[in-house]
Amino acid sequence: MRAIVLERLHADHHRYQALICILDRQLHIAACDEIPDYRLLARLFHYLTHQPEEWHHRVEDRLFARLAARLPESRELLEVLTEEHRRIARYGRELEERMQHADATPEEGLDLNVLNLARAFSELYHHHLHTEDHRALPLLEAHFPAAELDDLDLGVSLASPAEGSPSFQELYRRIAENRTGLRLGHDEQADFCPLCDARPAHSS
Repeated sequence: MRAIVLERLHADHHRYQALICILDRQLHIAACDEIPDYRLLARLFHYLTHQPEEWHHRVEDRLFARLAARLPESRELLEVLTEEHRRIARYGRELEERMQHADATPEEGLDLNVLNLARAFSELYHHHLHTEDHRALPLLEAHFPAAELDDLDLGVSLASPAEGSPSFQELYRRIAENRTGLRLGHDEQADFCPLCDARPAHSS
């Protein structure tokens, strides 16, 4: 049986991947010289930055410290992941601010420098989650019994799932009600929304 804390981390990763996919679709719209949903982009950057800082990265940092102590050869990998936590937070805060500014003048296209920074944020996030899912979390599962992981003092509670947070529910409603996750640019739509599983109106 997998530890509850690892189940929670994997669930967070799945949700982050869905949100990054929608972020990538909005960046594609901007790259097509169309106007993306700046308010949605600001909220995506806010959630993808602040929610991990509140719970997810704090838990991972504690787990990584325990893993490094038990498996010293993992330290280099874990130090890279911890530094990526800091970079994600730094880029995300800057991008949220840039999108809030862009929302004040929504008739303008996205500045190329901002678009490139947003792409770098997305690429870093994708790579980071893949490395954790395929390298770091399997090491934790291999070297700690599930009961030991669940008994660790993580400094935060596992009681409240992140899906229930007001910030996520607001973001989910905005994407689901407006079918925003389907938008690709040039009036095209994706086959499904990775977050709410919405389908194009013509789909059966």
